[in-house]
Amino acid sequence: MSFKYRRFIKPLILRQGPDGLFPQEEKIFWMESKHLEGYPGHFYIGYIQKPLTLHPTSEDRMVVHPYNELLIFAGTNPEDILDLGAEIFITIGEDGEEYSVTKPSVIIVPKGVPHGPVRINSVDSAIINIALADGLEYAAQLKKYCRKPSDNLKYARFVKQLMTSKSAYEGYLREGPISIDERGVMDLRAIGPGESYQILQMHPEDLEGVNISFSWEFLKTTGTWMSPRLAHVHPEPELLLALSLDPENIYDLGASVEFWFGSEREVYVFDKPVVITIPHAWIPHTPILTQLVKRPFAFMLTCPGSYSRAAYVETGYDV
Repeated sequence: MSFKYRRFIKPLILRQGPDGLFPQEEKIFWMESKHLEGYPGHFYIGYIQKPLTLHPTSEDRMVVHPYNELLIFAGTNPEDILDLGAEIFITIGEDGEEYSVTKPSVIIVPKGVPHGPVRINSVDSAIINIALADGLEYAAQLKKYCRKPSDNLKYARFVKQLMTSKSAYEGYLREGPISIDERGVMDLRAIGPGESYQILQMHPEDLEGVNISFSWEFLKTTGTWMSPRLAHVHPEPELLLALSLDPENIYDLGASVEFWFGSEREVYVFDKPVVITIPHAWIPHTPILTQLVKRPFAFMLTCPGSYSRAAYVETGYDV
């Protein structure tokens, strides 16, 4: 049997990031479109356990990208997805506006807007920094850091606590009687027992026009995600990332997960961090089955536009 989609499931491997983005001793997961079978974007993921300066590492410089970027800061406390466990200062804009972040947040950086450095001031528990960009590869120019104190904070709306967009909640609600708490944290296990017990998902409607959707999810139970007899498709490419929540065991996912791919129903199993690339529209994928869980793990999806489970196709198999 040929495995047509094997190359679409890629291990995440720590490596040196772009020059000046992270301190040299800090390795990150970093993949561009050329590593992702042509997916129209790139990302990096870094685990941070101590105070440091990044993006860029120079205290007297800011960075400018020729693409839109989302800088996400998330915690690793499996009991509370909205516990960051750190204090972060981020500079954004031509006048060097500085913002404090103490909750899991996304910093929205439109194309051409200078930003950084990011100062991790204190860390009580490990955090994960994720950058999602709609450029095919990393590119940056450095410019001199400039701060002009002002009461007019032009970029305040570009710093947002992680939440659930209305369209995301309504989309999942069509699939089953999911729950959502007063903080906007959803529990999707009414759709399938293996689904997320805590999930936040943001769409472009809440990202100041940046045309990217993403989720941040925690999972801890075995069983199927979504229907065991149906695969789903959607009109946008997509990345799916499975990540460890244990910074001391980054290469141990903490679970064993089965993933079904393509109309051929190819089945793959992984127990280490991976990125699954769906580089163009309408490739059938899922169901997903969590076979074994040793400890909670994290999951993220991201895609251009507003995410939707647009349509389902019969798999012909029971999982």
